[in-house]
Amino acid sequence: MMDVLVNLGILCAGIIGMEFFVIAFHRYVMHGVLWRIHHSHHVPTKHPLELNDVFVAFFMSIALTLIVVGGFTAWTFWVGAGVAVYGMAYFVMHDMVIHKRFLRQPLPSNRYLQAVYRMHMAHHRHVANDTGEAYGMFLVWPRYWNRSTAQ
Repeated sequence: MMDVLVNLGILCAGIIGMEFFVIAFHRYVMHGVLWRIHHSHHVPTKHPLELNDVFVAFFMSIALTLIVVGGFTAWTFWVGAGVAVYGMAYFVMHDMVIHKRFLRQPLPSNRYLQAVYRMHMAHHRHVANDTGEAYGMFLVWPRYWNRSTAQ
């Protein structure tokens, strides 16, 4: 039973840790040295894929490597699973709900989802790599909960 709780804790730490990692990586790497790649996400396109999608492939390969190397018993498996769960949630929220890349549904009326949307749209108002705000996805800062926040 203790192993299950430890593994569940590692899985949750992987998921939560990814949000903080993504905030830093997005701000300092994607809007820094890898801006040439990430810039494709900040300009309108009608194509279903963007150069920015290489980040998905990169992080997916890391998650799969951790899962395979870890077997089913090592901590690396559970960290990789946490990264994978976060990646799937990020994909659904970012690509399907917010940007409607693969799903053309209206934004849900859920207050949290609307706050995430407002936060991400505030991020997209900045088209240069040296300015910006709101680099995360799921941790919504208080100012974006307010409906009057500009979209």
